[in-house]
Amino acid sequence: MTASRVTVVVDSRYGSTLALARAVASGALSEGAEVRLCRVAIDEPEFSVDSERLILLRPRQNSVRYPEPLPMILTGQKELSGGLPPDMLMSTPLRAFIDEVAPLWRQGALIGKVGAAFTSTGGMHSGNEMTLLSLLLPFMQHGMVLAGVPHSVPELVRTEKGGSPYGATTVTGFDGNRGVDENELAIARALGARVARLSGWVTLEPSSVELAAYAT
Repeated sequence: MTASRVTVVVDSRYGSTLALARAVASGALSEGAEVRLCRVAIDEPEFSVDSERLILLRPRQNSVRYPEPLPMILTGQKELSGGLPPDMLMSTPLRAFIDEVAPLWRQGALIGKVGAAFTSTGGMHSGNEMTLLSLLLPFMQHGMVLAGVPHSVPELVRTEKGGSPYGATTVTGFDGNRGVDENELAIARALGARVARLSGWVTLEPSSVELAAYAT
């Protein structure tokens, strides 16, 4: 098993998804991985949030200290974990980042890398698993190996809010009053540790998609 290099890419508005991202990074670190935590670029205005509310401004001040991801750094990593804010599907800033790495798809540069997802929602039925799947689908298009959370993780069995076999989640309430609980953080750490372990076992297999398309 070789040492892993892990990139955690997060898009967070109110701090809940960022808390999960830090837990994912902590789990990867516990397996001896080299971890880079990045945030996607956010362009104003954002119509889905009230940009003047302190509940939004304070967490954003915490997230700006993390660098924005550059597509080419992903070619040097063996795992990519993406996190989304509480939207029904993938957020616009993270969608823009996924589009930005399209040249890596043509190169086949992410084939064989390990991908995982995490997200936060306000309510139990606000689409957290749909949001996870919306991110895992592009990972599959890139030929990545997907990592989820097995039910052997005790916190996934006893959680009363977030957590999913498809990735780490938190359910914080629509005003954020429920916060991120210990079960949800433990699930995120387990996800980060698992993708770090898997990426140490996987043999990368980059191969040009364009060359394959024109092969006779």
